[in-house]
Amino acid sequence: MAWAAYWAGSGVESNRRGVFTSEQTLARDRALERYQPQFDGLRALAVLTVMVDHFSADVPNFPLPDWIRLGATGVRLFLVLSGYFITASLRRARDRMDAGRLSAGRTMTAFYWRRLLRIGPAYLVFAGIALLLNLGAIRHSWPWVFTGTVDWLIALNNEWPLAISHLWSICVQEQFYLFWPLLILLLPRRWVLSAIIAVAFAGIAFRIGCVIFSAPIIARWVLPFGSLDSLAAGAALGWWGGRLRASRGGWLLALICLSMLTVAAVLRNSDPTKLKSVLVEPLEAGAFVILVARTATGFDGNIARFLSNAGLVFAGRISYGLYIYHILVAMVFNRWMPSQMRFLITIPSLRLLVFGIATLFTAALSWRFLEQPINRLRGEKTRKALGPIPHGSWEQQGATRSQRPPHLIFSADSSG
Repeated sequence: MAWAAYWAGSGVESNRRGVFTSEQTLARDRALERYQPQFDGLRALAVLTVMVDHFSADVPNFPLPDWIRLGATGVRLFLVLSGYFITASLRRARDRMDAGRLSAGRTMTAFYWRRLLRIGPAYLVFAGIALLLNLGAIRHSWPWVFTGTVDWLIALNNEWPLAISHLWSICVQEQFYLFWPLLILLLPRRWVLSAIIAVAFAGIAFRIGCVIFSAPIIARWVLPFGSLDSLAAGAALGWWGGRLRASRGGWLLALICLSMLTVAAVLRNSDPTKLKSVLVEPLEAGAFVILVARTATGFDGNIARFLSNAGLVFAGRISYGLYIYHILVAMVFNRWMPSQMRFLITIPSLRLLVFGIATLFTAALSWRFLEQPINRLRGEKTRKALGPIPHGSWEQQGATRSQRPPHLIFSADSSG
């Protein structure tokens, strides 16, 4: 790093090495900060698969065969994206720390405040409305909701509580964020990648232990340890800064990803008490790491047009709201839809349309009047805490607010 080159000697050569290293770091950071709308397309696909899965859960083989579990696959993509963006952001902060521009304390304080301001507002609005309307199990389980431990509640009771069960993945990510900055920012740099890989294997070892000791399937799925390999897979890519460029072998990578996802789907529908079932998550995470690395470079042609579609990009930007509110919307419609209009939610295709539009409207309102203003606030707090934006960043290039990357310093990741 730049400070190492400086303190290695006081001569001109040392200074030159320091400047050269700084320029390399800056160039890499500029590339990482460049807004890639195709990532919003990926976020949209992840959340839409979960919504479709939940809105059609009681209809056999609709809209796809039951062996294709869209919701589980969408959550896996969320986790990989989350690990990728958070770790890439922390690595950029680590670069500034190592250069002597930031302290660890200020960096971690800014990180935790940003996560709280990003996840908290919409989460609390959802919980408040659910409490007010007495939806599902929330009045009996509110301590778990407000402490971000719904995943542990589900594991202990071995059942999915109505209205709040979807919060498990948000809770897992928030618990992950509690310790992850400590690893990325404080561990000696040469050990970080090895530690990330060790965390990934710890996730696999946890599921192997669950199979050996016949732990409940739900606990194996929702406890944070069972998601470590997916989060760490994305994190390894984020730390490494890896990207896949277009090549003639792109079709082969696509075939590999599709094969991995197909094998994972087959194994997910096999006997979960067999050891081979623990391969489901690593296979999906591996396929999504390839997809994320390719998206970081940017697809061309029809795939680029699809992922950069304005509607899909907007859905990706409000993906956190879509996820947090979609169960709330469904339960409100189920409870208060007039009898003469109930055909709108009893016909599966119409229900998908009605629930989907209502959730989109709700999430868009939340984004416009709640999340965006708070995002501006947390951006201001970050600038005050971490100092001026580095030269060449989106702020100094004069980009409009809507063009700036949501993960500029600390990610507005797949959970928001």
